[in-house]
Amino acid sequence: ARCSDECIPGETQPGKTCKLVDVKTGAEVAAQAATSLHDRARAYVGFMPRGPLAAGGIASVRYSDPGAFTKIEVLDGIGDSAIWTGTYLAAEALRLQATGASDARARVRSLASTMHLWMNVAGEPGMLVRYAKESSVTYPFVLGDLDCANERVHCGVDHAGKKYDFVGHISRDQYQGAVLGMALAYDALAGGTPEDDAARALLREDLVVLVEELMKERSVPVSLTVNGVPVPMSPLTMRFVVVSPREMKGGKVSLRVVSGKLDDSEMYGFQEFMPDLADIVRQLPGLGASPPIHRESSAIMLASFFQVALRVTDGVPAYAARRDAIRAYYTSHAGPGGNVKDWLEIAKGWQDGSGPKCGAAYYGNNITMQPMYDLARLEDDPGRKKVVVDEILGGKLWPAFEKTKNPFFSFIYAGVTPTAAPAIAASARAQLAQFPPPPRVQKAVDLRADPRYAARETGCTDQVAHSDAVDVGDRIPGDFMWQRHPWGLVDAGDPRLVQPGVDYLAAYWLGRAHHLVDDEAPAVCAAWR
Repeated sequence: ARCSDECIPGETQPGKTCKLVDVKTGAEVAAQAATSLHDRARAYVGFMPRGPLAAGGIASVRYSDPGAFTKIEVLDGIGDSAIWTGTYLAAEALRLQATGASDARARVRSLASTMHLWMNVAGEPGMLVRYAKESSVTYPFVLGDLDCANERVHCGVDHAGKKYDFVGHISRDQYQGAVLGMALAYDALAGGTPEDDAARALLREDLVVLVEELMKERSVPVSLTVNGVPVPMSPLTMRFVVVSPREMKGGKVSLRVVSGKLDDSEMYGFQEFMPDLADIVRQLPGLGASPPIHRESSAIMLASFFQVALRVTDGVPAYAARRDAIRAYYTSHAGPGGNVKDWLEIAKGWQDGSGPKCGAAYYGNNITMQPMYDLARLEDDPGRKKVVVDEILGGKLWPAFEKTKNPFFSFIYAGVTPTAAPAIAASARAQLAQFPPPPRVQKAVDLRADPRYAARETGCTDQVAHSDAVDVGDRIPGDFMWQRHPWGLVDAGDPRLVQPGVDYLAAYWLGRAHHLVDDEAPAVCAAWR
C-alpha cells in the first residue's frame, strides 16, 4: 500500500512519460498540487530545471514573458547559490530518507557532485565558492552576479583540466546550506550502490578537509585600512578560518574597517567562523584590551561542522587517525579558541536580534538554525546534547521563533526534541499548507487594511506587531521565505520574478523525514508509463 517515486510527473524519455499511478488499482491519477502537499513538492522539483536550476545552481528567475514564464531573462541571486543549492540538496536527501525514491537518489548524487565542484574549484582547501560554471558554457540569459570585472568573480580558473568561472568572496551563510546538504546526502546515500559510495567518499573528504582547515592555527599577513586609510599591521594569528590566497592582495588578507558602521566593513582573502571575534580584534592597533565579542551563531556553526566531520568518518578505517584528531580538538583542545565546551558556553548567550531595524536581521536566524539542526541531531554526548537541545535550541532559539509561523524552524525544533508538543507540528503543517504551488511569483501584497493584521509594531508602520506574524498564504514572497521576516504587510511585487521554492521543499521533506507530516496518498507514486 506504499510506493516510491521513480521520476517526476511530466518528465519524458523515449517512448515513456512519468505519471502518477495508484499501485493498488494500476490507474493513472491526476496530480493535485493545489491540495496535496506531496504533489506540490513534486511540482516544485519538476519546475526546478525549467528556471531556478537552469544554470546548475539555485537562483531566482526573472522572465521576459510574465504569465507564460517560458523565456528566462536573468537568473538573480547567483551570488547566494551555494546556500540554496545546498539546501535543495538537503531537501532531496530528506526525500530519499523518507521515501526511498529512486529519482531522489539520482538527484542527490548529481547535487552532491555540484557541491563537490564548488568546494574544490578554487583550489584552496576548505574554500567554498558561491557559484561556478565551466567557462565555455554559455546561456541565453544573464547570470546576474557573474561579472568577470567584479572583484569577487574569478574567470578562466584552471581546475581538473577545464576552465571555470566562479563567484568567490564567500560568507558564513553560504557554508550553512552547503554543509547541511552534504551531511544529509552522506546519510541518505548510506548502504546504496557503488555510485552512492563514490559520492559519499567525495563528501567525506570535502567535509573533513574543511574542519581540518578550521583546526589550524596560522600567522596571516594583513592589510588593514580604517575609513580608507592604511594602517601598518603585523601578521595576525588566526584559527577557525579558511584562507583564499587568490583573493589576497600582495599576499595579504584585507581588513577594510568603517568605524561606526561595522556592517559596511569587509574581509577579503579569508572566511572566519570565530566564536569570539575579539581573538582578531585584540591584535589590531590600540584594541588589545577589547572585551569579548561573542558570536553565538558562529559557535553553533563551528560545533556543527565538527559533528558533521565526526559523523562522516565514523566507522571508516582509512580516516581513523584524522577522526581521532578531530574528536580530540572538539572535546579537549586547550589552546586559544578553546573547544566545544567553550563554544557551547558562548552559544548559550544567543539573543534574538531580528526585531530591531524592523526585522532587517531576521535572515541571521536561518543561518543559525541550519547548523543547529546538524548539531542537535548528531551530538552524541548526553550532557552536551542536553545543553544543545534543551538549553540553547529549546531555551533560547525556539522561544524567539515560536510565534513567527515558520514551519522550517518548527520542524527543526520538533524533529530533534522528543518532548516537543504535538501542537507545534500541527500548526506548522497548517501554515505550510498555505504555501502556493509553482510558479511562485513575487506578487504584490498590501495587507495594511486587513483586520487580521490590525496591530502595528512600534516604529515599523508597515509591519504587523511582532507578537504576531503574517500567515504563510498572505506573506510577501521571497527567495527563501523562512529567512525573511514574517511581519511585512506591503510590497510592490514584480510579476516577472519567480522564486525557486527550495523553502517549501526543505520544510516539507524535513517534516516528512521526522514523521511530522503524512503523505496524503502513500499508495500513489510517480512511475514511467
